Amino acid sequence: MLSATKRSVDVAGTPVGYYVEGEGPGPALVLVHGGTGHPETSFAGLLEHFTRHRTAIVPGYSGSSLTPLPDGEVDIDMLADQVVGVVESAATGPVDIYGISTGAVVVAAAAGRRPELFRRLVLMGGFVHYRHPWQRLLVRTWLRLAEVDANAFAEYTLLHVLSDAHVDSMSAGDRLRLRAGLMPSEGMVALCELVSRVDISEHVRKITSPTLVIGMKRDQLVPVRYAREFHAAIPGSEYVEIDSGHAAAIEKPTELLKIIEEFLA
Repeated sequence: MLSATKRSVDVAGTPVGYYVEGEGPGPALVLVHGGTGHPETSFAGLLEHFTRHRTAIVPGYSGSSLTPLPDGEVDIDMLADQVVGVVESAATGPVDIYGISTGAVVVAAAAGRRPELFRRLVLMGGFVHYRHPWQRLLVRTWLRLAEVDANAFAEYTLLHVLSDAHVDSMSAGDRLRLRAGLMPSEGMVALCELVSRVDISEHVRKITSPTLVIGMKRDQLVPVRYAREFHAAIPGSEYVEIDSGHAAAIEKPTELLKIIEEFLA
């Protein structure tokens, strides 16, 4: 995001950082990163496409490189309010918004709280909660690895973010570079802990914007049955699946762009 403008807005005493890039006549597009992602790198391929004809806004909520953690626990309403604060500061009129993974959960909560701010929602790899036994076991292992072995944490994350076929297809150098971005920071650990507590059942019932939920057939972080559960919980939402692991923007960028563009048109 070398050409993006970095800005900040105060939300409840926290300086929430965000980037703005591109311009165009249509609604601005807000892109919200996941819990193990980074605002600067999560949307590199997508931004190059969208900023040709839209203004793109990329917030970094607490736990990211752009926004500090609070003194206490991170909670989903706090992160939703931070995204809302960025939208109100940076955009005029309702925006389109795309959230991935934990970012999809944050977006859904924000849209349930402030539906008038959002024209259309695209939610990829999201979930209503992360409290099924399989989910709890995964997060518990994740957090334990963060305590005892940072390299194992990064490798465990990589194994769940990408499909097995895609990992096998990567060069050793590409795997190493991606793994380096998944080392456990304080913010990443705080967001993993948030995932283990989150439940947005009340928020999703209040979503009124047209919404597309995207599930990934080979997702090992948010298995596809949880994506279908997410879709079922959002009134009137549409649903599509991609034959990919959790990081569809890495594995199937062309297909993902086509799906997003058609829905937002």
